[in-house]
Amino acid sequence: MTLQQLRDFTAIVNQGGVRAAARALDVSQAGLTKSVSKLEASVQASLFVRTSRGVALTAFGERLLEHAAIILRECDRAEADLNQLRGDEAGEVGVGVSPAPSIHLVPAVLPEFRRRYPRARLHVTHGLSHSLLPAVRSGQLDIAITPVPEPFDAAGLHIIPLFPTEPSIVGRRDHPLAKSRSIKELVDCEWVITGVADSLGAPGSSIVDLFAEAGLGRPNVAVVCDSLFDTLSLIARTDLLAPLPQAVLTHSLMRDGLARIPIREPQKVYTICIVHRASPPLSPIAAALTAMLVSFAKIGRGIRGEER
Repeated sequence: MTLQQLRDFTAIVNQGGVRAAARALDVSQAGLTKSVSKLEASVQASLFVRTSRGVALTAFGERLLEHAAIILRECDRAEADLNQLRGDEAGEVGVGVSPAPSIHLVPAVLPEFRRRYPRARLHVTHGLSHSLLPAVRSGQLDIAITPVPEPFDAAGLHIIPLFPTEPSIVGRRDHPLAKSRSIKELVDCEWVITGVADSLGAPGSSIVDLFAEAGLGRPNVAVVCDSLFDTLSLIARTDLLAPLPQAVLTHSLMRDGLARIPIREPQKVYTICIVHRASPPLSPIAAALTAMLVSFAKIGRGIRGEER
């Protein structure tokens, strides 16, 4: 099994067939077919079956594809890391960002990062801790900026606390219950949750906990979104409510149409952290970005103040 064989195999899967893969790689179909045949001989299993629509993966092919993605990603990362050590400041950093730090922290750091590393490129993935943390652990992301749930198995990961963030109950500014002072007044409301309400560390779990502590059973979750934008759009145009970071109310594009419902019951405070794998070490550019994020979180009084 060679890296080239894995790249050829992955290209066939991604392109949907040998002909398209050969065209994308600018190689002959015969050479590509021979490469995959050698790979099948190496693993002693058929990787593809022909169908009326082209080729499909066998069970062995599906399993090998998972390994190939990890192997090729790590090889590309190692090559970029070594190039950066030689002084090449090009490269890509995969960053996962949860809603709270996406509003102020990342936009505050980005201009300085671009000034210092104009040839680097950030690949930003928005999500929640239940999706971002596994992506860091598997190597799909270099770093994640997200709350870390408790308890959490941090084996193999390095965690850097940045600042606390507390959810607020948010609705449209003219919501009929905008002046409610207790969660009990909101018991009959419908809710939109950003992320899966029962997932480990998902911000939506705060409203589930709040209802449970007040003896109200479970909230009526009408909509589940993986997109903060979709959540904001829904609550701005309906009577749905959502538990969201208080920072959303300070953003110039959001504050006019939204309002915090000032209930007296305290909500759980989460700590926004930077999370990356302990080994292998971050590339020089990813390490520099991490240092900048930590620095801005410490000195950015406005960032910390707005997040609280």
